[in-house]
Amino acid sequence: MLIILIASATVAKGQSLIGLPKEEVKALVKEEYKEFRRDNSVVKQHFNYLKFVNGAKTRTWILYFTDEDICKTSKLVCDYSDFDDVVEELSSTHKKVGDSMWEYHQEDKAIQVILTKQEWYFTVRETLKK
Repeated sequence: MLIILIASATVAKGQSLIGLPKEEVKALVKEEYKEFRRDNSVVKQHFNYLKFVNGAKTRTWILYFTDEDICKTSKLVCDYSDFDDVVEELSSTHKKVGDSMWEYHQEDKAIQVILTKQEWYFTVRETLKK
C-alpha cells in the first residue's frame, strides 16, 4: 500500500507539477503516474483544471491552472485509510513547519504542502509558498 501511495502522490515523488504548462502536466501524468486516469465526469467550465482518479477510486487528484495554463495548485483527495501512511511519508520527505504543514524546495521554488482533514476524506494541497 505504501508503494502505491508513494507512486501516486506528487508530494511523495518530490517532483512538483507547480509551475509547469498544462500540456507538460498531461504528458508527465500519463508517463509517470500510470495509476491515474483522466476523469472528465464533472466539467466546471469556470475553473481551469485537470482531474485524475486512481484505479481503485480512492484518490482524486486535481491540478489547477492559471489563465495562461500554468499549474498553480495540486490537490490530492484521499480516503482516511491512507492517512497514517501519507503523514509518515510527508514527514520523512519534507520539512514539517506546522501541525499539518510541510514545505520543500525544488530548484528556486519553495513549495508548501498542507494536509486538511474533512469529515469523510482528507486533502493534501501543494502550492507555491507565499
